[in-house]
Amino acid sequence: MKKIMLSVLATMLMASVFSQTAKDEMVLFDKTNVLGASISCDYDATLTSKALQNRFEQDMKLKGTNLKGFRYYQSQSFPEFGSLNYDIYTQVKVTGKKSEQKTVIYLLISKGNENFCTPTDDPALFEKMKTFLTNFMPYLREYDIDKKIQDQTKRIEKLEKENNALILARDKLKKQLEDKEKAIAAKADELAKIKTSLEELKISK
Repeated sequence: MKKIMLSVLATMLMASVFSQTAKDEMVLFDKTNVLGASISCDYDATLTSKALQNRFEQDMKLKGTNLKGFRYYQSQSFPEFGSLNYDIYTQVKVTGKKSEQKTVIYLLISKGNENFCTPTDDPALFEKMKTFLTNFMPYLREYDIDKKIQDQTKRIEKLEKENNALILARDKLKKQLEDKEKAIAAKADELAKIKTSLEELKISK
């Protein structure tokens, strides 16, 4: 029964993750509202930023920099968007009230000079932007799992080292205690012999 329940919960979780889709949304860029693509998730914003940066900079070898609150990739090729070079802007923010906070990923693409793509001037590219964000969700989930595996592996290694150090310290103390017990026994034996010798001397007077 437990296995069935776990299977159902896992299926529901996967369905929730993969059902998330990107949408059109106004994004504040340099004090101006620009229409871009966005998607929300329940992952930590710092983790999400690192995963997004990893997707562009580790997987695709793009070179990014920080610009006006965005991660900026100037005039670079990203095949999922098309064959041209694009200026790509990404931003990760936490929105909503504390009890209902969401992490939101924003994406803007320009063909140069902050001439941002819109559904009107380039509907195909804009759809690709939203498709990218939607497809990023399973990537983010896998990145989160890998990060947890790495963290727990490091934690295990740290605890193993600490445990081994405690075992060595215990064994050292145990050896010291055994040596002390032997020394006490030897002293007690020596003391008993001297006392016996003393009694014999007293008797022989």
